[in-house]
Amino acid sequence: MKHALFAVSSLGLGHATRTLPVIWDYINRGYGITIISSGNALKILENELGDVGRVAFREMPDYPALERGTGWRLYWYLLKDLHATRKMIKAEHRELKKIEQQYDFIFSDGKYGFYSTRRPSFILTHQIAFMPPEFFSCLQQLTERVNLFALKKFDSILIPDFPEAEHNLSGQLSHSRYLADCNHVFVGILSSYHKLSLTRDIDYLFIISGYLLEHKEAFIRMLVDQANALPGKKVFILGQQDAGAIPDDLGHGDDIVLYPMVDGRDRQKLFNRAKRVISRAGYTTIMDLVEHDKRGLLIPTPNQTEQEYLAEYLAGENVFGTAGQSDELELVPALKRCEGAKRFTPPWRTADSLKKIHNSMKRYLKKQYISVIVPAHNEEAELANTLNCLLKQNYPADRYEVIVVENGSTDTTLEVARNISEQVSGSRNVRVVQSARGVSIAKNVGLSATDVLSEWVVLCDADTHLGPDFLNQLNLYLIRRGGGQTVGTCSIGPRPVKSSYARFWFKTYDYIHRWTKTSYALQIAKTSIARSVGFHPALHLAEDLTFIKECMGYGSFFFLDTDQVSTSTRRFEAFGYLRLSLRWAFEALLPMRVKRLRSYRVVR
Repeated sequence: MKHALFAVSSLGLGHATRTLPVIWDYINRGYGITIISSGNALKILENELGDVGRVAFREMPDYPALERGTGWRLYWYLLKDLHATRKMIKAEHRELKKIEQQYDFIFSDGKYGFYSTRRPSFILTHQIAFMPPEFFSCLQQLTERVNLFALKKFDSILIPDFPEAEHNLSGQLSHSRYLADCNHVFVGILSSYHKLSLTRDIDYLFIISGYLLEHKEAFIRMLVDQANALPGKKVFILGQQDAGAIPDDLGHGDDIVLYPMVDGRDRQKLFNRAKRVISRAGYTTIMDLVEHDKRGLLIPTPNQTEQEYLAEYLAGENVFGTAGQSDELELVPALKRCEGAKRFTPPWRTADSLKKIHNSMKRYLKKQYISVIVPAHNEEAELANTLNCLLKQNYPADRYEVIVVENGSTDTTLEVARNISEQVSGSRNVRVVQSARGVSIAKNVGLSATDVLSEWVVLCDADTHLGPDFLNQLNLYLIRRGGGQTVGTCSIGPRPVKSSYARFWFKTYDYIHRWTKTSYALQIAKTSIARSVGFHPALHLAEDLTFIKECMGYGSFFFLDTDQVSTSTRRFEAFGYLRLSLRWAFEALLPMRVKRLRSYRVVR
């Protein structure tokens, strides 16, 4: 089963509710899901998805709520909380690195530390630009660039808005002039509310969500007091899991119903029954209103510059009515202004937005077909361990093959290969073929035996071990690089790791191969190019250098940094690191006619 990790911010319930349809979409696609969140957001997700057997939950502390406090304390808390947020982002990323290999992709909504170099990672956000408090307004461009620097660490930025500059919901928040430098997609609105065939019998639905609790109780009291004067049925959702969120002395008439929190089907029903919605100017609420074509009155949270901007922007577009939270707030006149607003017609809605999200992600989720060719000559001592490493790859079994090319062995190499192939028959594609003696001949036979589906080929020495995540890392690296590369290699470590001296030499080899576009122990090439180029049959040494050079005639060389590959130090211990390095350099410079006359000294 495929697995996905969803990291969801708890700074406002909107992150959880707008991510819900994305989570459901991947549940329906057969994924197992792990959700990381905290607080009320985690409780909502647990209530919505707790009965789904393939969903697991994990709590992780979230960032502090920015822009809390008033007066000079607002700026003090902002600086303090930004520092704390930076530390928590680093802690998130450290924790992710421990578990990332368990997942096929990582999806973040507002959690900046959940980017990965080893797995496809995506972030859902409408906040490309920040609207800093007035004192820091001169830093707006700087904060925007810093934010984009952090967002660029993800494979794609998924923006829940529409691309048209003149017809969108978030204005400057999402439509930044610096976006051209980032891989981004405007996916459209996302709402977790489904349309239900219910009578609209709630005249006013008050949704008092948000995370700045210092403003909440006074705001609730003011709204309830004024709602008593409104005709019809009124319902309040206070956005707090604790039933004690409803003050005992909160007076109201029989036509007002108060809920601390509603989840699941009840949440859907209340929203569908509402004629008008009075809410914070949270972006997810705005998307919900547009999805269901409802009139809304937006009241931004004090000092929440994003909400204040959205309310001002949408009021200027005459999409929603707005009002400021203050002692002078008069609900009845504000609702009258709301009735005169025009409705925003979305180019598409949530169902199509989910398709756009999947289409933008699936490029990174593709598992290319990879052929691993292992030439083996008198490798009875090493081959079994090498093949067992290949069989432990956490890569789909139907998307890679292993081809062992036994060539002229006088020991039990062929028997070892055939035994392993028979043991895994039906669960792994391991084939054993034979060729005449010679590494170039063996590699050519292996290339001719690759599956017709093969897209990339890894030519791997029989004493070179590939860690369980190597094919996944290689696949993602090649996808991220695009289509220009044709041949390359990767970083390789010593096995066993006996000394810092060995590690030094192997690290030196990595630098040399990166700069000189050469390799040893392992080559990677596009299968179609490799088949066409092939290896010179008469070469018994430095055949990989000629192969790489000729493949580069069709595209560029690449070098994959990885910790998943190690090779035996036996040849280095036999000749000495310096001596072998000088010998390789000498052989690389020899003319082709001389190379054909020289033989490779086998070390076993």
